[in-house]
Amino acid sequence: MFAWWFQAHWWLLGIYTVAAVLIALSVPLLYRLFGYKMQDEALWLHERNLREHATLMQRLENARESLTELNITAGVKQANILTDILDDYRSVVETRFIGKQFAPITYLNAARSVQEHVVQNLTDMVAVGHSLAGLNRQAAQSDLHQEQQQRITTLLAENDKFFTALNETAVEVANIRSVSEFARLDTLARLVSLAQTASHTGTQS
Repeated sequence: MFAWWFQAHWWLLGIYTVAAVLIALSVPLLYRLFGYKMQDEALWLHERNLREHATLMQRLENARESLTELNITAGVKQANILTDILDDYRSVVETRFIGKQFAPITYLNAARSVQEHVVQNLTDMVAVGHSLAGLNRQAAQSDLHQEQQQRITTLLAENDKFFTALNETAVEVANIRSVSEFARLDTLARLVSLAQTASHTGTQS
């Protein structure tokens, strides 16, 4: 008798169930509606941009100092060029994409991958430079000396190719107004291709 008296009516259980479902479904909707999702994405992109920028700049500065000590002037020049590119990239991300309706993750990832590969090339150049410094003390190693010089030339040429792709894409990306326009960027496709090549090369080295 007691259990029967306090048992819930089926229609009340139905109302509670529907209300619970509606509340559960409304949470992500309200999350988007009130802009919390955009705020969280903007914060994530901002923090990621600052973190990656600081890491790359530190690696780049270390490479620049070593290249200067080794008197590899072409490498120092490329390090200075990349510094400007990194600063421009950070500015574009901060002013063009953070807090906006869209962020072209494909471009951001591809550009960062290429930037990282340029830094790695400069770091490799430092290693080759130290090798050359040792060979300079051994006159009999002329063939190896020439091989190492060619290695530096190859790294410089590869970086120049990356610089061109980064600069050309950055100009077009700065004028993009919607996500759909990214699919039509030939320069972006080339940058993505270079990023994939750079990533593959990095895993092989």
